[in-house]
Amino acid sequence: MVPPAAEAQLHRLTVLQYQNSVRDLFGADLEVPSDLEPDSKLHGYTSVATGELTISPIAAEKYEAAARAVAHQVVSDEARRAAVIGCELGDDACVKDFFTRLGRRAWRRPLKIAEVEDLMNVVEAAGTALDDGWTGVEFGIAALLQSPYFLYRVELGQVDDDHSARLALDGYEVASRLSYLLWNTTPDDELLDAAELGDLDSADGVRDAARRMLESPRAREAVVGFYSEYLNFDRFASLSKNAELYPEYTPELVTGMQGEIENLFAWIVFDQKADYRDILTTTVTFVNPQLAALYGLDPIEEPAAPTADTFVQRDLGAGSGRGGLLTSAGLLALYAHDTVTSPTLRGKFVRQNLLCEDIPPPPPGVMTSLEGVEGDTLRERLEAHRNDPVCGACHSKMDPIGFGFESFDPIGRLRTEEAPGVPVDSTGDLDGVAFDGPQELQAMLADDPRVPTCFARQLYRFATGHLELPRELPLIDQLGAEFADDGYRVVDLLVELVASDGFRYAALPDTDWVPPQAPAAEGEGESP
Repeated sequence: MVPPAAEAQLHRLTVLQYQNSVRDLFGADLEVPSDLEPDSKLHGYTSVATGELTISPIAAEKYEAAARAVAHQVVSDEARRAAVIGCELGDDACVKDFFTRLGRRAWRRPLKIAEVEDLMNVVEAAGTALDDGWTGVEFGIAALLQSPYFLYRVELGQVDDDHSARLALDGYEVASRLSYLLWNTTPDDELLDAAELGDLDSADGVRDAARRMLESPRAREAVVGFYSEYLNFDRFASLSKNAELYPEYTPELVTGMQGEIENLFAWIVFDQKADYRDILTTTVTFVNPQLAALYGLDPIEEPAAPTADTFVQRDLGAGSGRGGLLTSAGLLALYAHDTVTSPTLRGKFVRQNLLCEDIPPPPPGVMTSLEGVEGDTLRERLEAHRNDPVCGACHSKMDPIGFGFESFDPIGRLRTEEAPGVPVDSTGDLDGVAFDGPQELQAMLADDPRVPTCFARQLYRFATGHLELPRELPLIDQLGAEFADDGYRVVDLLVELVASDGFRYAALPDTDWVPPQAPAAEGEGESP
């Protein structure tokens, strides 16, 4: 049976990957142009969009300008030129060796003889035309950085000897996939050497490489970046709250909201190497001064005056009314309106992001506003939607979950009243099982096998850069089962994911293979 795989794609580097790669090639202090086409998201992730969206002519011009700006910095700075290029003017053999070495890192594979000669022809032609040998080298560097082989992850593969319906990615292509997933940058020499030696041609070799890379601080940053996309942190850029009602909602508080969750995830995954589900039940958190004030915690005491980027670890305690991912102010604020809460948005987040169940958008023409709907509480006003046969099917899946968070206002602050004299009711149910408050809900979710399986599915989508195909669902289920067997440790899940056939192989175009008795997932093909 041919293992599942999606067709190979060209994946353009994200803005961050472009910037990291250029700095790794030419120096950490290099000024990398930031005026590049912004990243887009498809099916929840930039990694999917980079494989499906084309670039505009303006974006191509920006890449050209960026390449020329980078090349000029390298050549015009004598110290950097000596460190990076290391050649004397007129030493063609040295310059050729430089482009051979640079090309291997930049294009993530050894350059062909003809490709090196093409670059040397650019160097010679530009140097002659402009009567300046170093300007010729500058043009050569700019040409290398404008190549699709630098701007895109090119995956061609070769027909697999064991299964003619699929392509085996070669070691360099696997190295590139690994490096941009785990480090968000071009492969280092050690990873390229492993590819050259054939070490990345086997699952065990990929596991060894991944374990080394996951020990690097770069992996921490890249994996946390995935989690930020998973939780839709890009929405913070356009999120607003009523300034009169919530003057505490400042850019510094937003920094705290994002940093709390990112630090908590990194602490569980990398520092504690703990059960991923602990993120739903732990009372440990990380706060900056503004978030500490919102939570009613003691001020942060530092030798120097703490800033919005100063985070400290705190234990909220069992009786605080708060603890776990779903009571973090950041998530609660993201899924609320500017003046009122939204059990619908909060419940939808749980359904789609934690359980991977699709909730379709409202039908055209349906009024979604509650303005004018009678009721003393939001719960009573939402009842009208659940009683409407057009809206009821979806609202019955979302609202009973979201009611569990009514003890938090639109910026995630604890409250006991929804309005003066109207006490909060935070009871709800998940698939007919009642709970009282977010702690009981999170405990239920921590024991729900759909949560870690959904996480594995989201990570697979992000890592492979495409919306998972029906034929890939059995592999994802297998990864979810291994995730459970390994104690729900995210690092172990990553290692097994990159070693899987779904990561190391690609299907031939127009392959119409479906595994026997492949289960159809609810909401299959839709993005949470």
